[in-house]
Amino acid sequence: MKDSLPCTVCLLLMFSGVHIHAQTPDLAKPIVDSERVFEENGGLVAVEAENFYKQTKTGKRQWYRSGMDSAEIGPNDMAEKYIESASGKGYIEILPDTRKTHDDELIRGENFSNVPGILGVLHYKVKIKEPGRYYVWVRAYSSGSEDNGIHVGLNGKWPENGQRMQWCEGKNEWTWDSKQRTKEQHCGVPHQIYLDIDSAGNHEIQFSMREDGFVFDKFLLTKDRNYVPEGKAEQDNGNEISENGAVKKKSSIKIKPPKGRLAIVADGNSPDPDDLGATAVSIALLSATGQEKRLVHYSHSCDLKRGDRISEDAEKERHALMQSACDVTARRWGGFDGLTFFDAKWNQGETVRDLSEKINSSTEEDPLWIIEAGEPDIIGMALEGSKKSKHKFVKVVTHHPANDDAGDFYTWQQILDFGVEEVRIPDQNTHLKVDLNKWDWAKNHDDPKIQWVWLQGKIAEVDDVVTFQKGKWDCSDAGMILYWLTGATDGGLEMGNVDDVKSILLDYIDRP
Repeated sequence: MKDSLPCTVCLLLMFSGVHIHAQTPDLAKPIVDSERVFEENGGLVAVEAENFYKQTKTGKRQWYRSGMDSAEIGPNDMAEKYIESASGKGYIEILPDTRKTHDDELIRGENFSNVPGILGVLHYKVKIKEPGRYYVWVRAYSSGSEDNGIHVGLNGKWPENGQRMQWCEGKNEWTWDSKQRTKEQHCGVPHQIYLDIDSAGNHEIQFSMREDGFVFDKFLLTKDRNYVPEGKAEQDNGNEISENGAVKKKSSIKIKPPKGRLAIVADGNSPDPDDLGATAVSIALLSATGQEKRLVHYSHSCDLKRGDRISEDAEKERHALMQSACDVTARRWGGFDGLTFFDAKWNQGETVRDLSEKINSSTEEDPLWIIEAGEPDIIGMALEGSKKSKHKFVKVVTHHPANDDAGDFYTWQQILDFGVEEVRIPDQNTHLKVDLNKWDWAKNHDDPKIQWVWLQGKIAEVDDVVTFQKGKWDCSDAGMILYWLTGATDGGLEMGNVDDVKSILLDYIDRP
């Protein structure tokens, strides 16, 4: 009888659904060491739950893993179903599970803890490149009413907004969620589970038990408040997950530029320095999307008469800065060999002739899209010097009447009288003239091409000619490039924002 009792107990446990492998110490040991660091990339990082480097507070409850190795599959009849659909073919569960329903006894500090950090604490190391607020998502499998809660912490602390993650929906299947249980909303409030990570570098992410029996597959941190993960982590929302946990977020923006060629006429030598950032962003966007060869004309400093709001010396400086923004960005991002970036004021004749030639090359199948990113005079002069029969194949994109009405030689109506097509979109300052910290992702990025783009907007921000640029990173004219790249009159993005720019550029940087 003495020998048969354990077998009887095993059978009872097996049929009752308790995981016997909870009694196997090896399955509670880490499978990665303390040197394993998972890297955030582009504001995202994803980590398999079983890749903790240590667990603490294990006196009463401990996390145990199950995996594809048959030796790691417990006798519970759900184990194989869990594993088959788990990310990475593995998961962990906190055991023993003694409270499955409301009828089972609740023992605080043993099978339940509303206080984080005192039972079954998991530890993961994550390298953060872009500090800020990270929303926490967890992929879990909840089969009962009392196995659906966990806490998340940072660097040994358990902030209020990391406590009481709660699952109500998605029973009996792997479910991503990020909701916080409150007194008013027991099923959780969205967007209230997050960690504020204030510095770049290595940080420790921790999870602790709230309810025993919690089945944990993967967690994900994202700076995007509206990001919603789907499916397994191997292909999450179309994003590629690297072996070190970094999520290579692929741009969801469809690049579908219209037929034809592109010309950009910018100022930058006028009092407003925003064309520095806009120039760098525009060139980078064209290169990142493989459309650089479609750009057949680029001219800057198209403000042909200096006003009294900018001194002669300051204007000369702007000419040099704009030329640098053009030439250096084009060289660093690549693909613009053979294209001359004209200084419209200092080389007015050559600029007008070049744009006129591009107009004369236009056809119905190969129209010319002119981006009006400054005063309209150069465009007017080029139209004046080109063939009238070609004007119907010219489309002029504009977004702000400040440019339209600023000409010294041509009014906007005179531009339209040439017979070109006006393509007007909303004011791009709405979402592309933003607080400086909205571009910290570029400032702190380790790629020099991204850093260079950020620097152009920063140079404009510290400009000593105007005050309205202080504290702002402005690339508003580049919104017309976003519009063109995403379809223009065929459903183009009329109100692009910084996240759209970021998505396209980082997708290119992360591309193998």
